[in-house]
Amino acid sequence: MTLTALKYKKIENQIDNDSAELIFKRKELIEQFVNRKEFNSIYIQELDFIEPYTRIIDEYFQNIFAKSKIAKEMTLKGNPVAIVALGGYGRAEQCVHSDVDILILFEKKLPDNTEALVKEIVYPLWDAKLETGYAVRTIKECLTMAWEEFDILTTMLDARFICGGSHIYSILMEKFRTKLTNRYTHTSLNRLIEQSQKRYTDYGDSTYLLEPNLKSGHGGLRDYHNIVWYARIVSDIKCRRDLEHYGFLSHDEFKTLENSLNFIWTIRNMLHYIAGRKCDQLHFEHQVELARILGYKDNNGHKAVEIFMGELHSKMDFIKQINLMLTEDIQLSKRARIFTALKRATNYKGIVVRERRLEFDPVEMIPHNLDLLLKIFVESGRLKKPLSIEARRVVGEFSYLIDDKFRKEPSNVEAFEEILSYSLWEFNVLNVMLTTGLLAKFIPEFSLIINKIQYNQYHLFPVDKHSIRCVQVINSFRESNTKSSKLDKISGSLSQNISSSFDESNHQNHLYAEICKELRNRKTLLMAALLHDIGKGDPAEEHSERGSEIARKIVMRSGYSQADIDEVVFLIKNHLFLIKIATRRDISDEETAVFCASKIEKIALLKKLYILTVADSMATGPKAWSGWTEALLRDLFMKVMGVMKDRELATKKAAKTIQRKKEEVLELSSSIALREDSYSNDSTKLLIDEAKLLKELDSMSHRYLLYVSAPEIVSHLNLYRQLQNRDFLWKITSEDNDNSEIRTITICGKDKPGFYSKLAGVFFLNGLNIVGSQAYSFGNNTALDIFKVMPPKDKIFEKEKWQKAEREFQQALNDDSFLERLTDKLPKTIAPKSGHIPMPNEVRIDNETSSFFTVIEVFAYDFPGLLFAITNVLYKLGLDVRVAVVATKIDQVVDVFYVKAIDNGKIDDPKRQEDIKSAILEALPLITN
Repeated sequence: MTLTALKYKKIENQIDNDSAELIFKRKELIEQFVNRKEFNSIYIQELDFIEPYTRIIDEYFQNIFAKSKIAKEMTLKGNPVAIVALGGYGRAEQCVHSDVDILILFEKKLPDNTEALVKEIVYPLWDAKLETGYAVRTIKECLTMAWEEFDILTTMLDARFICGGSHIYSILMEKFRTKLTNRYTHTSLNRLIEQSQKRYTDYGDSTYLLEPNLKSGHGGLRDYHNIVWYARIVSDIKCRRDLEHYGFLSHDEFKTLENSLNFIWTIRNMLHYIAGRKCDQLHFEHQVELARILGYKDNNGHKAVEIFMGELHSKMDFIKQINLMLTEDIQLSKRARIFTALKRATNYKGIVVRERRLEFDPVEMIPHNLDLLLKIFVESGRLKKPLSIEARRVVGEFSYLIDDKFRKEPSNVEAFEEILSYSLWEFNVLNVMLTTGLLAKFIPEFSLIINKIQYNQYHLFPVDKHSIRCVQVINSFRESNTKSSKLDKISGSLSQNISSSFDESNHQNHLYAEICKELRNRKTLLMAALLHDIGKGDPAEEHSERGSEIARKIVMRSGYSQADIDEVVFLIKNHLFLIKIATRRDISDEETAVFCASKIEKIALLKKLYILTVADSMATGPKAWSGWTEALLRDLFMKVMGVMKDRELATKKAAKTIQRKKEEVLELSSSIALREDSYSNDSTKLLIDEAKLLKELDSMSHRYLLYVSAPEIVSHLNLYRQLQNRDFLWKITSEDNDNSEIRTITICGKDKPGFYSKLAGVFFLNGLNIVGSQAYSFGNNTALDIFKVMPPKDKIFEKEKWQKAEREFQQALNDDSFLERLTDKLPKTIAPKSGHIPMPNEVRIDNETSSFFTVIEVFAYDFPGLLFAITNVLYKLGLDVRVAVVATKIDQVVDVFYVKAIDNGKIDDPKRQEDIKSAILEALPLITN
C-alpha cells in the first residue's frame, strides 16, 4: 500500500468517505502551495490555490448531494432543494482557513426533514474541523432579508449555484435582479458606501498602517469586494474579467488589479497556514517569516521585510484607489444626476467642472499644454472638487512627458507650491497627485520613498504617506483658530493613547496657529515637510544628512533663492534636533537652551523648525507624540525663544525669579518655624536664622533655584539639616496618593563616587524600577538626588521593602563589593519582541551640549537592571553621574547620562571615550533573533 493510500485510509477511518476525500485533497493542495521551492512575482501573478480549493469543496457538496436519499425524497415530493455557495466561497476565492458558507434554498416552504438534510451535508464538515456556516431559507425569505440587511444583500450578489435544483436558484436570482434594478439600485449603492465608511473607521487605513488588515482595512480584499458589488449592482457582471469588459476598469488597471489580488491572496493563504487559523491582521511577528518564505532578500541596505511590506502596501494602495474612485463616482453621480449635461469653466482653459468633478476638455490640449496636469490639481485644491476617474487616468497616461525643463519652469514650480498649500486633512489633493504618479514624475527623487517601510513600532505609516501627513498637519494649523477640533481630530486619529484630558491641548493648537500666522515665506516650511524624510530612500547614510543633500538639488532645480535653499536644507538636516534635545537632555539647565539658540541663530528659523518638529511627531504615531512629549517640546521652544530674543533680558528675568524664590523660601521657613515653636523636641523644626538660610540658598545652583518650587526647597533643606553625620537620608512620597503608580524618592547624602550607581543597584536588587531622576548639588560635598520609582508589586509590604532597600543602600555605600553579585543576575542575552528585526546596542558621546558635563547616550533594549549595568561601568571607569534622562528610540530605550570624571573634568580624550563605549557595550546583553 502506498504512503498516499495509507494517509487516505487513516482519515477514512475517522470520518465518512466524502469528507475524508475533501480533507485529503485539501491537505495535498495546501502542501503543494506551501512547499513550492520559491514564491516569486511570476508565481504570485498566477496564484493556483483559491480556485482549485473552491472546486474540491464544490465536489464534496456535489458528491454528497448526489448520494443523499433525503434530497431525492424532497424532489419526489415536489419540494426540491438547491445548494448555493455564498461569500468568499461563492466568489470562488476560498483561502486556507476561510469559512465555507452555503445557502440551502427552497422555493416556497421548508420540508419537515430539512434538519436531517443539514446533518447529512454540514455535520461531516464540522467533524472534519472545517468552519462551515449555513442558512436555510425560501426564495421569499431571501428577497425580503436582502433589502433589510446589508450582509444578506452582498451574499446574494456573490451567490453561486453548486448543485440541486438549478431552476430554484434561477428563479431567486431573476427576482432578485428585477427588484434590484427597478427599486433598490440607489438604496443598495448608498448602503454599500455607508458600510464601507464604517469598516474604514473600525479597521483603519491598511495602506498607511504597518500591521495591515488584509481583508477589512483600506486596500484590503473587502475593497475589491466593494468594486465587484458595485459593478454587479449597476451592470450585473458575472465574473471579475467583466470589470474590464463593462468599462469599469481599463485594460492596464484590470491587469494591475489581478496582480495585486493574487499577491494579497498568496500572503493571506500563507498567513492562515503559519498562524494555523483564520487570521487577516498581518502582525509584526509574521512579517519577517512571510518575507523569508516568499523569497525576499536584503538589497542595497533595504531589509527583506521592508521590501516585502513596501510591495504589499503598493498593491493595497492600488486597490484602495480604485475603490475610492468608484465610491466617489457613486456619491457624485447621485448628487449631480440632474446636471449631467452641464459643464462649468475654471480658471484654466482646458479644465472644466462636470458633474461636480474636474475633467480635461478637450484631452487633446494636454500634449501642447502639459502644465494642465499640475493646474488641474491646483483647481482641485482651490475648489475642493475631485478629479474624475477619467481625469486621473489621463494624468497617469501623460505624466511620462514631464522632464527637467517642465520641472524648472517657474509657473510650474509655483503651481506645485499651491498644491502643497491646498493639501488639507479633509481634502487631500497631494495624496491624489501621488496615486496618479504625477508627484513622483515632478519630483523623481520622491519615488525612492514611495511605499518605503520603516520596520519598527515607532512609525505607523510608510515614508511617503507620513511625509504627506506632515504637510497636512502644518496646513491644519492655519485653520485651528477657528476650527481647533481639526487638529484634535488629527491627534486623535493617530492615537487613542494621547490623553483626552490634556488640559492645554486647545491652548497648544492656538499656539501653533499663532506661530504659523507670524511666518513669512511658508513655502520653505511646506517643502521641507514634504521632503524631510526623503533621505530614507538611501539606507546607507543617515537620513537627515542625506535628505538635506537630495533636497538641495530639488529646490535648486526649482529655482529657489540661495536663502530659501539654505533654509530648506537646514530644516531637513535638523528636523530631529529639537525633539532629541527635548527628550534626551536636561532642559531645566539654561545651558541647553543656549546651546540650541547658538545652533539655530534666527527666531524665524526656530519657529519653522518647531512647527516642523511638531508636525513630524504628530504624523509619526503615538510613540512619538503624547501630552508629555508636547509639553517638553513646548518648554524647550519657549526657553530657546527667550534666549534668542534677548539673552541679557533672559538672564535678568532668571535673576528676578531666583530672588523671588529665595523670598518665598524665607517666608515659608519663618511660617513653619512659628507653627512648630511649641515642639522644641521636634527634629524637623526649621531654624529661623535668616543669614544662615540665605547663605545656604546662595550655595545652591541657579538651575535648582529656577526649577524647584519653594515648598520643595524648604522640604529639601529640612532633609539636609537632618543629615548631619549620616551618609544619606531619604524621603518617600507618592505623586498624588498611596495608590499612585509612581513614588518620589528624595535622597540627601554625602557626595561620594558611585552614589548613583549603588542606588540603581539597590533598586534593581529589590525589583524597583527607576523611571526618571534629577541630581543637584547642595554645596559642601552634599548631593540631592530625586528619583521617580515604580512602587513594589506587593504594596501591602511596601514599607518593609523600603526599609530593606535603605539598609542595603547603606551596606553598598560602606562596601564596594556588596553589589558585585548583582552582575551575575544581569541577562547575558536579550531578544527583541517577536517579529522585530534586532537593532544593535550603541553608545554615543557628546561634549558639545554642556560646558561642564560629558553627555553619554546609551541605545539598548530595556531589561531589569539596565540602569545598574550602565552606571556600574561608569563608576568603575571613574565617572560620576549627575543627571540621568530616560527616553525612547523606536523599539529601544535611550538612557542619557550627564557625567564628570571624578577629578571634576569632562572626558575629552578620544581614546578614553572609545574605552568608555567599549566597556558599556560589553556590559550589555548580546542581542539574539
